[in-house]
Amino acid sequence: MKKVVGITLSLLLLIGAVALSSLNAESVALNLYWYQLTLPMGFLLLVFAVCGLLCGLFIAGVWWVWPAKREAVHWKRQYNQLNDKQTQEMNNQPESNQLLP
Repeated sequence: MKKVVGITLSLLLLIGAVALSSLNAESVALNLYWYQLTLPMGFLLLVFAVCGLLCGLFIAGVWWVWPAKREAVHWKRQYNQLNDKQTQEMNNQPESNQLLP
């Protein structure tokens, strides 16, 4: 089911990209400080949309995902330390439940 949804979403995005490119086919000039590009407006829109998406994903990763992973590692380390401490305490206790012969 995931595969079908993924393929359908990819096809819809591809159709949208083709429609955007074909409806905005006139050329526009992108003036950079040192260079000038003349490309179709639809292509530039798609390029800037992809760049914006990648920048947003990067910022989200730095702002939310990376700290969450660090916190998960911290709590896993704390859990393992407490678990080791409890195991050592259990091993150091004398066994008082031995049966008498």
